[in-house]
Amino acid sequence: MSAVVRIYLKEMLSVLRERRVIFTTLVLPILLMPILMYGPLLFFGNAARQTEAKVQKVGVQDMPEAAVLFLRQAKVEPVPTSSPESDVREQRYQAAVRFQDGIFTIYGRLSGATQSSLVVSKLETALRGYKDSLVAQTLRARGLSPQILEPVGIRTQDASRVQERAAGIFAFLIPYFLVIFILNGGQAVAIDSTAGEKEKGTLEALLAAPVPLVQIVIGKALATLSVALAAALAGVVGILLGGTVVRGSFAGLLQGQGANIGGGLSLEPWAYGALLLTSVLFAALMVSIQLSLGVYARSYKEAQSFMAPLLLVFIIPLLMLQFSDFLTQQAWFYLIPAFNVMLLLDGLVKGSAEGWQVTLTWISTLVYAALALGLAVRSFRREDVVFRN
Repeated sequence: MSAVVRIYLKEMLSVLRERRVIFTTLVLPILLMPILMYGPLLFFGNAARQTEAKVQKVGVQDMPEAAVLFLRQAKVEPVPTSSPESDVREQRYQAAVRFQDGIFTIYGRLSGATQSSLVVSKLETALRGYKDSLVAQTLRARGLSPQILEPVGIRTQDASRVQERAAGIFAFLIPYFLVIFILNGGQAVAIDSTAGEKEKGTLEALLAAPVPLVQIVIGKALATLSVALAAALAGVVGILLGGTVVRGSFAGLLQGQGANIGGGLSLEPWAYGALLLTSVLFAALMVSIQLSLGVYARSYKEAQSFMAPLLLVFIIPLLMLQFSDFLTQQAWFYLIPAFNVMLLLDGLVKGSAEGWQVTLTWISTLVYAALALGLAVRSFRREDVVFRN
């Protein structure tokens, strides 16, 4: 096994010499993840508060005077117009409203114009208040209390697990980025230790050395695995760091959006270990596949073109995690390569993972990783692959 250690140290030394790789793989995720994850939410929260506080002009047509008063109370300034829909389309106003045949029609640019949507919400709230006032007046005129319309109260309470509440709206994104960073983190090392060595002419000399081929592949795989896991850890640290900063400093900007921003982990001790081991098994599977693709490629650029679709392959199952609540849990889900890992990571973060899910995922992923490593060894053994350039 001393040969494995020497190969491992050789590959790690090559990585450490490339400061750009270290920065983009380990440092950049920690710096960028808080901005990417929480920046848009902070910006939207601040923009929503400013829109709520400011008075916006809106076009109105044939509005009752009493309704106009409610609009002003909602911090919008009604401006008479004869073409409310056209005015909004041409962006003269963020929103407009027309009253005709007892119906209020609100116009807004709702296909991506966020500020227009916020102004529309203001109009909806104001007109709903106007409608309620008319109903209350009618009931009082007939000697009835407006409370008759609300015979019961309704209260909503969050029944989520503690773990799911801690993760908040990022419960899906934490395993998502964990998988992405494992793929991206190992890619550079896998390519450099295979196709990169082909270009430099050092791979043939290494394979000719009196070292068992299996040990050479394992040494390269361990180095790639180390960097992949370090990149994943850096990404998760960035998410958790961002969540801590936002909750401590900027949570007020997000009040009123109706969602728990989360971005933290509150797991049982065993769940942290399960999260780590699941990531290691998945990384071992991906590293073995990347080594096979890298050694098959003629050049560094060709290896990159081979591995680019690999990321796209995992986008679909990652996106399906958003709809995992609609799936009836089946045992065979946890036998599907990669998808089983994503389901289990999602369950661990939310605190809903069960023992049989963990067992099936670990055993199947270990088998797939062993098969993939065997494929990598076989690829290194084939001269038509190694000397394909």
